Amino acid sequence: MDLNATDARAYNDFQGYLRFKFTWVYKQLITCPAKFILLITGNQFGKTGSVARSFVDRILGWHRVPKKNVVYFECESGHVYAPFQVNFKDPRCKACGAPLKMHERSSRVFRFCAETQPGQSHNTGEGGKSAEVKNTQYPEFKKWLPPFLIKKDITFRNTSMIIKDPYGGDDIIVEFVSYNQSTQSVAGQQRLATWEDEAPPPDFHEEQLPRLLAEDGDLTVTYTPVDRSSWLFDEMYDNARLIYRTKAVVDYLKRSTGNDVQRVERTENPSDIVVIQAATDDNPVLLPGVIDGLFRSIGDPDVLGIRRYGIFKQLSGRIFKDFDYRVHFISREQYFPDGIPHDWVHARGIDYHPQTDWHCGFASLSPQNELFIWGELRMSPERYTTKEIAHEVAVIGKDYKFRLNLVDPLAEATKKDTVSVFEDLNRAFYDLKKEGIGFNSYWNTWDTKGERGRDAVHERLKNSKECKQPFNNKVQKDGVVTYLPTIWVLSTCKVSAEYMKNWRWEEWANSRDAMAKDKKNTPEQKYSHMNMVWEALLKETAFKPRKLGWESTPDRNYGAQHFKGRR
Repeated sequence: MDLNATDARAYNDFQGYLRFKFTWVYKQLITCPAKFILLITGNQFGKTGSVARSFVDRILGWHRVPKKNVVYFECESGHVYAPFQVNFKDPRCKACGAPLKMHERSSRVFRFCAETQPGQSHNTGEGGKSAEVKNTQYPEFKKWLPPFLIKKDITFRNTSMIIKDPYGGDDIIVEFVSYNQSTQSVAGQQRLATWEDEAPPPDFHEEQLPRLLAEDGDLTVTYTPVDRSSWLFDEMYDNARLIYRTKAVVDYLKRSTGNDVQRVERTENPSDIVVIQAATDDNPVLLPGVIDGLFRSIGDPDVLGIRRYGIFKQLSGRIFKDFDYRVHFISREQYFPDGIPHDWVHARGIDYHPQTDWHCGFASLSPQNELFIWGELRMSPERYTTKEIAHEVAVIGKDYKFRLNLVDPLAEATKKDTVSVFEDLNRAFYDLKKEGIGFNSYWNTWDTKGERGRDAVHERLKNSKECKQPFNNKVQKDGVVTYLPTIWVLSTCKVSAEYMKNWRWEEWANSRDAMAKDKKNTPEQKYSHMNMVWEALLKETAFKPRKLGWESTPDRNYGAQHFKGRR
């Protein structure tokens, strides 16, 4: 077919764009509405080119998620459309028939972040020498972007591209920044979307997030794992709501672990993070023989898994590394639609602090030694009195009889006038009982010595992963039946799950100190509070399963004067 001059120019302008080879990974990338996307791949997969091409689609208005295009249309009812979905002769909503109007953007700036800016050299640290470390985002982006859209290219002094809007609106800006720039220098105006290539420093990453608020923007991270994983594992991979894996990755995981792995894995995590995993084998332009040659010299199977299949390893400072939302965070409606059985052993505890929130947790042991965390409460002592907090704790406890009621010993040392918070708490519960709210409950201070409780949590988390689901912990060996101690967090206790997942050891402030000094072996205060409750309960020998067939008896009526109690 013959082309006229105009058609020929248009074809030439789109030649680069049209040469892109579509992959399963790219389909997931341009149809994913998530606010945060982590693309993890083996070496030489082509992740940079895939994401660069997706940003070109956003500029052209051809991205499948309407709101991720620079230009998109909406009706008064909130239905949204990408430009390629709109009939410009009669722009009306296909759902309700209302007129469509173009969304007014407050920002038309994309930010591309990498180790270096285009053309920038990088100090290798070897005698002050510098080496050229190429910024791959810029050439990949230009490779797919039709040239006629470039209004002004980057220069040595100005690393921002000015791009024409194909729909006649204001110019679109793509700025290139490096991780070695200070966080203050890259702060400022809002961004429509941000792309981080390889793992940025945590403080740099955190600075990008507020820049996305105005336009409800999104962030994409492309990463090829190295021998040692980064903070990205905890912050994004392990917090993902959805994980997509290519067939090559799934097949490798099945071969190396012997476990069935799904291509699309949905977790119970409430985040808006999606992970896409691909292998070098998924690159459509590399032949199998070439791929085998790339990795022939790698003998370590773990290193091969990282470099070829993008397998992300966990080497972070999490305290409870075995906690997994997909295993330990279970549905209350599925397992306990009528609530926790009353004839189990119940306990609760309060991590007390004078100024910060009190954290109260409720847990019960089944006769088969399975610990279920089913209740939680956070209340500020600066906004509520001890009596008000005690009332909420009693209400959550309903008519359960608690064998243990433990509070941080700090409550005994803190005085309000002449009465300690500990005494005030016990008096409040005695008064609540007289009002018919809850049973008599005498609170004791918990044991702060040793790590028996933490060890017990570790053991239960590991056993739960082995059992895979509640009520599956029976073990029979040589005719003897035992039950593995497990732990489960009900879906109503999101704070408890979050704290168990994110509690970490303290780290040195910078990498130089971390390399030169021993580990601190001190837990962080952040995310510790709910975990302190479970550790305290599991230290107590009185907190053990009750045998089946036990019948409850009325609690002893404690005297008001001394608040004497028993565990």
